[in-house]
Amino acid sequence: MKKHPEPRLGTNGDVIGQRILAFLLDSLIMGVVFGLLFGIGTALGDAAMLLLLLVAFAVSIVYGFLLEGIYGYTPGKYLLGLVVVKSDGSECTIGASVLRNLLWVIDSLPTFNLIAMAMILLTDDNQRVGDLVADTIVVEQR
Repeated sequence: MKKHPEPRLGTNGDVIGQRILAFLLDSLIMGVVFGLLFGIGTALGDAAMLLLLLVAFAVSIVYGFLLEGIYGYTPGKYLLGLVVVKSDGSECTIGASVLRNLLWVIDSLPTFNLIAMAMILLTDDNQRVGDLVADTIVVEQR
């Protein structure tokens, strides 16, 4: 059983707007999850807050690292018809997903994603720093 959707190679230059919307949607989803966990933790006290912060950390790991590594997309990317693949079109691996997502720190700080946007616009395959290092591209799904 194939887990990843079929990529449409060559569409990486056409999906910049979709990538931005997917990022915003994923951020909204994670914000709601973190907000709920923080609210519950605040109501239950310090020990519960610590436990729920650990749960939030685990959720963020699964959300970003594992979903892209196992399926090739996050919910935001899926809803917008995107998939993350290796630059040769093969499936994204968990290792590549971890690498590309850890390097989001470079892409996003201290310029609120301006580095990511500049890199996407300036590189031949529309890759941000994390994509370059992990050898991944974001394309449309078939």
